[in-house]
Amino acid sequence: MSLNTALISVDVVAFRLFNGKLHVLAQRIQTDRNDSQWMLPAGKIDPVKDQSVDDTAYRQLERLTSKKPGYMEQVVTLGDNQRDSRGWSLTIVYYALIDSNDGEQLTPGAKWLPADIETLQEQLAYDHSRLIQQALDRLRSKIQYSSLPVYLLPDTFTLSEIHGVFSAVLDKAPPMRSIRNRFLQGDLLIDTGKLKRGSNRPAALYKVNQNSETWLFDRLYISTR
Repeated sequence: MSLNTALISVDVVAFRLFNGKLHVLAQRIQTDRNDSQWMLPAGKIDPVKDQSVDDTAYRQLERLTSKKPGYMEQVVTLGDNQRDSRGWSLTIVYYALIDSNDGEQLTPGAKWLPADIETLQEQLAYDHSRLIQQALDRLRSKIQYSSLPVYLLPDTFTLSEIHGVFSAVLDKAPPMRSIRNRFLQGDLLIDTGKLKRGSNRPAALYKVNQNSETWLFDRLYISTR
């Protein structure tokens, strides 16, 4: 296979929280060995439907889930003659963050799998566990100095739920006072005036200010370096 006929695809690592644990979206496929494995949302660029590779990434997600990502970005471009048994291949890898609101419809064969790399290595086809690891590394880095946690939450949420996002992504989290100081500064969040009631004392419910320009913070959390 020459480079003129190389396989070019866009692969998307979509993350979502379920029961406080990070999951990735995958679809079941039959491999060349006629056994069942999972793969990421991935496919070729359609020159008619896609005006950009971003369009391709969104379209691959839409094939599997009715949920639209609140945030998505490119992670890396990979290519060599070893990734695919059919020959030279190149992929543009994205990661996407999807909120935990209800109402999702999955395509038959699609499923959210726990984002445990050791387990996924045995379940995923091709080099998709490596793609997930690279996307997860980017998320773990960027979540420490940006407002990314809010894109994994429902429309309204508490500060404790932001804390839970850090725990799910990093396996540790900064103190609640640090989260309070950071996320309540500026105009990033809007207090809805409502409370979430549970076994503990009622907690204020917030929503994202869609007009906010707050995105990046000044420094990393010391406790998560």
